[in-house]
Amino acid sequence: MVYGTTEESAMAACEKAFGRMEEVEGVLSDWRVDSEVVALREAHPHEPVDISADFAEVIQLSIEINNWTGGGFDPACGRMTQEWRAAKSRSTSPRNWSAYVAEHGPGASRLHLKGDRIVFAEPVPWLDFGGIGKGWAADEALRALEQAGFTRALVDLGGELAIGAPPPGAKGWAVKGPAGIELFLHNCGVATSGAGEQHLQVEGQFASHVLDPRSGQWLGQHVDVTVVAPSAAVADALASAGCVLGADELRRSVAGDGLIILD
Repeated sequence: MVYGTTEESAMAACEKAFGRMEEVEGVLSDWRVDSEVVALREAHPHEPVDISADFAEVIQLSIEINNWTGGGFDPACGRMTQEWRAAKSRSTSPRNWSAYVAEHGPGASRLHLKGDRIVFAEPVPWLDFGGIGKGWAADEALRALEQAGFTRALVDLGGELAIGAPPPGAKGWAVKGPAGIELFLHNCGVATSGAGEQHLQVEGQFASHVLDPRSGQWLGQHVDVTVVAPSAAVADALASAGCVLGADELRRSVAGDGLIILD
């Protein structure tokens, strides 16, 4: 949603925003065989690999959030999430990765960022930005709108919200929170993560699409977590981590200005 002076100029700005999201998808999507993140699956251990500026920015933020959350958010669980998708397509229980994590450590412990290069330890982890990528793409789309002169805008990318300046005469954009709570927000990001739609239920066993990267175990039933943060990318990643840690532990881990954590 965009407020502007003319429909023509607003449409032109939106085209730029869509173009920017397409660029981000070409870097971060593990659904696209031609993406940068998929190409990195062929990396050799201990050999530096050049990465794009977009990729470097997202992986740096991901590593920071991994540290903030004590490993509750991990961008290097791609092998596990790929297997979960395969299990869903077969309607079978997903593999338990506990032994793998116990032997090799969490994925984030096997990647090292060195400027515009990344180095993987063995076995090379597959990266998965599903817990931060949509939020980051929404942020980039909002930035493209703002650069085109449209600061009063909201980008909704599958529930991840990048929110700019409020609409004319309003104190903020009206956003529905948990239990129907209405929030009026501006210049921030919002994301919700949960298992309501993304889960497996096989022979009475419930498996969320969210994995605890510290143990390699899929979560059972858990509450949704909504996060308001300075950016949609941070909100996206922290909401994912909140499912793993629980809202109370997440609040203790990342308490700071500009953060609201709801469950």
